[in-house]
Amino acid sequence: MTHPADTARKHIAEGLEACQADPELAETLETLARNLAQAQGKLFPAAKVPPDSPAAVDLMRRAMEYLAQGLKVLQDIHGGGELVDKASQSIALAIKALHPVVQQTKREAERRSLMPPPRSAHGQRKRDAIPINISTMLNIDTDHHFYNGFSENIEEGGIFVATFDPKPVDAQVVVNFKLPGGVPITAQGVVHFVREYNPLSPSTAPGMGVKFTHLLEKDKKAIESYLEMRAPIFYDDGK
Repeated sequence: MTHPADTARKHIAEGLEACQADPELAETLETLARNLAQAQGKLFPAAKVPPDSPAAVDLMRRAMEYLAQGLKVLQDIHGGGELVDKASQSIALAIKALHPVVQQTKREAERRSLMPPPRSAHGQRKRDAIPINISTMLNIDTDHHFYNGFSENIEEGGIFVATFDPKPVDAQVVVNFKLPGGVPITAQGVVHFVREYNPLSPSTAPGMGVKFTHLLEKDKKAIESYLEMRAPIFYDDGK
């Protein structure tokens, strides 16, 4: 059986070849090639170990993140021709090759997480917050996005984190990210909803909505200033 990492690498090579053959992609080729090279860098060692091993799964998951960024670069090209379509399809196929293995491991991890956490000395369950670090600075082009509800108060809303490794709903998290200009933000929250990757709609970023539970006043003001450039999306949880 062919290792999914090898299958993905084959599709990536086909996508890069199509991009290099299209002179219209000269300006975006550097960014795209960097993302694909980083994905290949993760997949090469992943292919050396069993696909269901923790090391391989982690490497393939990280490769999917880079591939998603590369796919977004192509999808943002307006009026792309046949070669752009071919490159997009190849990268989508690479993601599709990796997704089942990564997803299966994620389900198994979630089943294990359903086990009750250990009790503290006082008999209470311990729930440690999971750190979520967004490596990309937020801007109008990222798939990470703030959301709010009817109140239009961002402090009562949250942030959508684009990732192929969403945490379970109700998991407590601490999200670290930067706004344009390098403004660092740290927010406590809880996973409000999860959007799984859909191979039939590769342009829709998978991820999770993290509802804020604690946000410093200075960070709230910084986010509100950012939202003057990019309005938050509306999310109604039906409650």
